[in-house]
Amino acid sequence: MGLVVFFLAWWAAASCLQRVTPRASTILPSPIEVFSVDFSGLSVFADGRTMNDWQKAVGVIIQQSTISLLRLVGGLLLGVTGGMLAGLLIGYSAWVRALVEPVLLLVRTIPILALIPLFLVWFGGSETGNIVYIAFAVFSMVVVNTIEAVRNVPPVYFQYARTLGASRFQAYRTVILPAIVPELIGGIRVVLGFSWAILLAAEYLASQAGLGRILIMAERWLYTGRMIVVIMLIIAYSLLLNWLFLKAAKYITRWMPE
Repeated sequence: MGLVVFFLAWWAAASCLQRVTPRASTILPSPIEVFSVDFSGLSVFADGRTMNDWQKAVGVIIQQSTISLLRLVGGLLLGVTGGMLAGLLIGYSAWVRALVEPVLLLVRTIPILALIPLFLVWFGGSETGNIVYIAFAVFSMVVVNTIEAVRNVPPVYFQYARTLGASRFQAYRTVILPAIVPELIGGIRVVLGFSWAILLAAEYLASQAGLGRILIMAERWLYTGRMIVVIMLIIAYSLLLNWLFLKAAKYITRWMPE
């Protein structure tokens, strides 16, 4: 019901705007105009196949979405895995914490967008650079979240395990790790949403393909409908990734009470 109200309000606002200015379709196209947007001008098919504009548009959306999703998933896997391992190691070893944590917290304060020029110099806008950039941003968030999750575990849990005869590593593996899982899941969900902003920043400034590239080209030529379509796609993909992650998290934590 809420979506119906939203689209009706959108349509009404666009209709009112058309009565006020001839630039209404550029400022706020109606839902009908948005869903009839033509992406065929961005077609990358060059093998001579005969296609109508609708087929080309769908092909472009699928291809560019695939490019962006592969970048995002690659960066997420690298960043989340590296951040969790680094955070667990820092939480396990006092000397590693003293050596590494101040550097990580210093790097964490750097605005991630300020690093784009450096990554351009280092990687030249390559595919590797885009993935590493996303991974670095995700890593800087996950490592801090993991460190704090370990710190938030009551010390008495660890002491009880040691009293019962568990080694330091066994206590860490069987007590600390399960205890931090819920907090890590919440942190990773936040990272999933934030990672789209990082992906679009990389594509917007340094990529020749992907949803971010469509956005910048649409902005340059004032194709507002294309921008809205891309935003809707990102919302859909974000919801899908969040749903898949929650399913995986529920399976991993099936030992926890409902």
